[in-house]
Amino acid sequence: MEPTDSHEDALAERIMKYASSKGNSLPPFPGDDVESIPSDYEYEEGEEEVEEVEEISEMDLLQHLDESMPPILLAQELFNDDVDSKSFKVLTADNANELFHKGYTILENVIDLSVIQAVREWGTEMFKTGKMDKASGKHSEEEDPFREGNARGDYTIWVSPGSKFLEQSSALNHCVDWFSKQLHEDLIKLVHLHGLAEYQLAYYPPDSSHYERHRDSFPTNDREDRDQRRVTAIVYFNPEWAQGDGGELRIFDKGMGGEEEKQIDIAPKAGRCVLFLSGVMDHAVLPSFSGRIALTS
Repeated sequence: MEPTDSHEDALAERIMKYASSKGNSLPPFPGDDVESIPSDYEYEEGEEEVEEVEEISEMDLLQHLDESMPPILLAQELFNDDVDSKSFKVLTADNANELFHKGYTILENVIDLSVIQAVREWGTEMFKTGKMDKASGKHSEEEDPFREGNARGDYTIWVSPGSKFLEQSSALNHCVDWFSKQLHEDLIKLVHLHGLAEYQLAYYPPDSSHYERHRDSFPTNDREDRDQRRVTAIVYFNPEWAQGDGGELRIFDKGMGGEEEKQIDIAPKAGRCVLFLSGVMDHAVLPSFSGRIALTS
């Protein structure tokens, strides 16, 4: 066995356990008793066994996984022990506790207003000049027939460190630095991460564009897993946002299981940062009636 295979794939094991619970068991193999041997009417020689395939949506699968184990309990196993909150640069002890116990937390005024305005102007121009891609158009129906083509209405652009776009906007570069250095360094102290991150700027046009309920990853407690996202962080660039503009982030809080689900709507106000556990929190973006810009890591 290779060293990389030494740990169990906890997520795959849970999915397979669910799949096996849905199938029918095969009949027992006949014993020595001649009367127990099936007749030709029961087994035809050369007859091929037909495998039944049951299609299930991603959200339905997540619901079944959540019923077997509350996802927040799994995610809590990814948190590090003996965290010194005094060493945090941007997080507080309250933020850390909320992320651990509730699965999400909010930071305010993490980016200066002048930087926010500059990023908003640049992002709006990128959208108007066709430099952003419609997010829902990035998948092939043949390759991914189960994804709804109209599930989201935003336009996006990838802006990871080293991207040519960061050379065009010093303000955006400043924001990605905040994500990749200050915030990321705090999160590494709090949660077991592998150092990998993605950065995406998204624009929601003021035409009721939205993003339907979804989850960013599957829940897992496997510290060696490199496929599932651990933490999602969003910063908003909407200095003129007012009630009625829409575009709120709706979080569906299931708690520890067995509780009535709560819906928390978070306004996309400028400089606000929302952090949540990617494999725990279902979330959606409500219809936007004013141009909405956000940077997600």
